[in-house]
Amino acid sequence: MERRIVIDFLHLCVIRYSLSFLIWVGILITRKELLLGMAGSLIGGLSLTASHKIIKNRALHGGGICVHSSGRYYQDAAGKPVFLMGYYDWAAVPDGYYIDHPSLYREMMRLESPYHLNYIRISLGVNRMSDSTHPPSWNGAPTPVPFLYVNTGRGWKADLSQWDPVFWKGLHGQCEYAKKHGFITHLSIFDGVELRQQGGASFGYQNSFWNPSNQTKPFYPQGDYSDLPEGFYRFSDFQSNNGIGFYQRKLIDKVCWEMARHDNVFFELGNELLSSNSAWNEAVIRYIRTKTLNPVSQENNGGASNRAQFELQGWSQHDANTSLEVKRNLESIVGRGYPAWEDPDGPRLCDASSDELRAAAWRSLTGGAAGFGGFSTDFWNGGRGFQRATAQYYGNLLKFLWEIGVSFAAMIPRQEIVGNPDMNSCLANVGKAYVVYIPEDAQVSLDLRDVAGNCRVRVYNPISGEWGKTSTMPAGDVLSIKKPRALEDWVVHAVIE
Repeated sequence: MERRIVIDFLHLCVIRYSLSFLIWVGILITRKELLLGMAGSLIGGLSLTASHKIIKNRALHGGGICVHSSGRYYQDAAGKPVFLMGYYDWAAVPDGYYIDHPSLYREMMRLESPYHLNYIRISLGVNRMSDSTHPPSWNGAPTPVPFLYVNTGRGWKADLSQWDPVFWKGLHGQCEYAKKHGFITHLSIFDGVELRQQGGASFGYQNSFWNPSNQTKPFYPQGDYSDLPEGFYRFSDFQSNNGIGFYQRKLIDKVCWEMARHDNVFFELGNELLSSNSAWNEAVIRYIRTKTLNPVSQENNGGASNRAQFELQGWSQHDANTSLEVKRNLESIVGRGYPAWEDPDGPRLCDASSDELRAAAWRSLTGGAAGFGGFSTDFWNGGRGFQRATAQYYGNLLKFLWEIGVSFAAMIPRQEIVGNPDMNSCLANVGKAYVVYIPEDAQVSLDLRDVAGNCRVRVYNPISGEWGKTSTMPAGDVLSIKKPRALEDWVVHAVIE
């Protein structure tokens, strides 16, 4: 969806693959024509201070992905509501570089695109690893990170006054590849995993570019900036744009600027910022929203005590160990006015069987979630490798939604009208359409006593992605629908005519 932007000041756009400079003065131009993100390539070569002089004077930018009018889903740049379905794990941002595992975002997307998966989550906060860190990077080459590392004679240190152009070019490449292959990209700006001690491992605070001991000079006062309440999350610093807050803001500015050209991107405040508090989270989210039109979500583990009370445009959590826990957890987070979902990043569910993950995805859909994150360790060293069955099952869910149309966005969870609601789940637009997921029962009841007309019922096989025969039943009663013998778990799609 193109957005028109009023430019009432002189703005110089440097187009990456062009030799000419285009000057646009006080005219209306489309977001696509402006290519604001292209100008970000210029900033990649400037110092942080110089680039900030440009950034702080620019207009609010971004767009494409936004929260659907239902308040429970996101919609794509074409205005179509989407159910996010992912299967990923962490990797280095630029393609061809590695963390301590052989995972590559581009390879994940390449493997999954035939199944039409549509979600990839990328951390911008992973640490720089190399042949001398413990553990080392997978191939021994340094991992590019947002800030440039330079050789000071005392080792390689992070220069928070310079950006690493390899990192930012790589991020653009991932977003472009994702767009081409139908993926929405969810960018996690900060990463709490890299801020915790981790026993001194290279994916922990000891190796973080936020740790003053790893910096070329004192960019902010010495101290502990790890995942502690008064460590990384210094509310007064952020509000006053001083100390570490200055550099947190600068990273946010840079991310929002660079991503302005991509209409398949939205943001996450950070991954597992466990010791953050609601005041800091809310302040940072509010600031991000002054820099971009793209939604900003928050993620947390183990509860919602640090949830931002305002400004929130999405909530995800890493809590469920089983598909049944996904169902139960969703009851407390769905329907708050913003999209919400479970992502098995950390709990046992990330290493569960394809069958259990299939159930988790369907319980997410029928529980009213915005998607199912699908984090997995399959792509890491020691993992199981790409599981085609998992990708196929996730793809079958999206195929189901494509075949029933966008009507799912008008549905809400209505577990009280389905039999055995402790196990079964129902998403409904009462009086019009219903989706019921039944993991085990041989038959299911659907309460349509307050509905007039006839009910057209079809059964969907979530394993094969095939539909059964259509049957018609009179509404106005409690329907009893039986499972076809050959199915394990099964899905009912009922439409009132």
